[in-house]
Amino acid sequence: MQNAFGGADILINNAGTGSNETILQAPDAEWQRYWELHVMAAVRLARGLAPGMKARGGGVILHNASICAVQPLWYEPIYNVTKAALMMFSKTLATELVGDNIRVNCVNPGLILTPDWISTAKKLTAGTGGDWQAYLQDVANEHAPIKRFASPEELAHFFVFLCSDKATYSIGSTYFVDGGMLRTV
Repeated sequence: MQNAFGGADILINNAGTGSNETILQAPDAEWQRYWELHVMAAVRLARGLAPGMKARGGGVILHNASICAVQPLWYEPIYNVTKAALMMFSKTLATELVGDNIRVNCVNPGLILTPDWISTAKKLTAGTGGDWQAYLQDVANEHAPIKRFASPEELAHFFVFLCSDKATYSIGSTYFVDGGMLRTV
């Protein structure tokens, strides 16, 4: 397929989903499932597409991890751990590919109003009147100093910038797009 379409100039690894378990209760199969989704999918895609990028003179690889990679949520330990691993994979891959003119970076979003957040909010409020918008506003008020979720488009604008020629000195970095959610420096 790579030859049929000429390969890829940009790879954005955006696979992911939340989890809800404890470390002591989650079975090995659950750990493996998230490892495959959050880490190994990115490894395999990079190994598959980077040689073509190198042959064409360069490219961009972005990994969409999560603020949870450095500021974990207590109820998602597997998600936290695998997103942290994705962040480290990004840094390591950047070091390996920088000489091939392939820029690798990682983005750790905070609260992004995805269909998954909306679905979860609707499920959690179904038995109490169904005010899912108020539930999401409470989440934003608690976690984001900006007091709102970002739209997927706001995050996409940042990705476009990182893929552009305006970000050619950005290599091996992790960027937080989180409305001030990160509580450390």
